[in-house]
Amino acid sequence: MRILTTFLTLAACLAFSSGPAAAAATKTTVNIAVVVNPSFVHTRAANWFKEEVEAKLPGKYDIVIHHSGTLGSETQVLQQIQLGTTQMTICTTGPVEAFVPEIKVLEMPFLFPSYQAADKVLDGPIGQDLARRLEQQGFTVLHFLDNGFRNVTNSKKRIRTPGDLAGMKIRTMEAPTHLAIWRAIGANPTPMAWPIFTALQQGVIDGQENPVAVIYAAKLYEAGQKYLTLTRHVYSALAFISNKAFVDGLPEADRKVFFDAARNASLRGRAFIRDNEAKQLAELIAAGMIVEKHPDIAAFRKVTEPVIAGLDDKTKKIIDQIKQAVK
Repeated sequence: MRILTTFLTLAACLAFSSGPAAAAATKTTVNIAVVVNPSFVHTRAANWFKEEVEAKLPGKYDIVIHHSGTLGSETQVLQQIQLGTTQMTICTTGPVEAFVPEIKVLEMPFLFPSYQAADKVLDGPIGQDLARRLEQQGFTVLHFLDNGFRNVTNSKKRIRTPGDLAGMKIRTMEAPTHLAIWRAIGANPTPMAWPIFTALQQGVIDGQENPVAVIYAAKLYEAGQKYLTLTRHVYSALAFISNKAFVDGLPEADRKVFFDAARNASLRGRAFIRDNEAKQLAELIAAGMIVEKHPDIAAFRKVTEPVIAGLDDKTKKIIDQIKQAVK
């Protein structure tokens, strides 16, 4: 009798272990780290990706989104992805420069005349070439999206010319190219990881530079950023990046779902930025920001020309290819 009871108990355990709980236990966890809060396009795109993957591959993957910098700065997250301890991120391309120097071509001042020009470059051979360079460092680019074009804000005064920014402490990304741009303009660039609200609020820095979408989502006007100048000096590309070994290790059908979902999320992200830019700008003005819509772009362009002129020949060659592509 004891043997029969033991057998029935074992059979029940085996039956339970093959049920829903066991299926849930076999899910593969995919961690996506972003440094911004859920209102930013980075996190929105990550959520759109999650929804599509989990809908098309039910029960197989648990996509976990770590937002608001809970896993570290963008540089730290990229290091984690390179090591394989975090699987994915959607990040600005500035910090990627530390891993793939050639990516800085996307950060050059006044290089892209429009969103359409940027799409043509990133969705074409140049974008594919940059993606291959990232693969050599252990990354896979699932797709490119963007944040918009970068503009400068500050708490001090209205800005129209580069000279108006002389000596002003402007927060930049932790990227050499961005430091070089703001030194050329004549400001005092201060590299700082996101978020920066408290540093602005406390006057540690006078201003910062970001697209309208970021200024709006972060409510930087509440941190004393009263003045906004639409310089549109740099196109702010975002990259949907994964650990290469992780993506390569997926079953072929699953890998296609991941790439398709990343593409769809990225295209939705592009549309979100572009469709909302005018509305967000109007709301920033309504919130009290003073906007300089017509700064002296020719002057900004001229003072930043040495940033490109000082590059190595290999990088200049890629920039020349971009210029030809966007003609």
